[in-house]
Amino acid sequence: MMSTSVLAQSEGGQSALLSGLISPHTYVQKRASSYDRTGGNDDFFKIAPGGTLTILDESGPAIITHVWIALGASERYHLKKLVLRMYWDDETSASVETPLGDFFGLGLGDYFQFASIPLAVAPDKALNCFFPMPFRKRARITITNEGKEDVDSFLFQHRLPSVE
Repeated sequence: MMSTSVLAQSEGGQSALLSGLISPHTYVQKRASSYDRTGGNDDFFKIAPGGTLTILDESGPAIITHVWIALGASERYHLKKLVLRMYWDDETSASVETPLGDFFGLGLGDYFQFASIPLAVAPDKALNCFFPMPFRKRARITITNEGKEDVDSFLFQHRLPSVE
């Protein structure tokens, strides 16, 4: 059984984390997403084999605080065949280059639901990352389909608080 002092400490920790929600902020909250620019409901992209989709190309300074991705692909182990690359501040080679599933904690190439502080995989194959990723001048994130089949739908959203 948990002692009341341990319980009080853990509750105080949670309160401290949530207290910042009501405080004034010194940044502008931005989002980048796959929304349909025509106002319709086609809020996704297709990625052909060998194709690359840029899912973020943003100037800074800013911090990426949340990355959400959901996709529909029928190719077996597509999480291993989609390659995620992240470039910071106009780099010519990627700082991050990994199979998409590995980045989101799915290193076996299949979906498993889990939740942790920095990563979560929700039902319906929603991939979430909460690693704070700061950049000074520019951030660019791409996905390359190195598989043999199309990715039928690729949806994404990023949260980017930027300094005013």
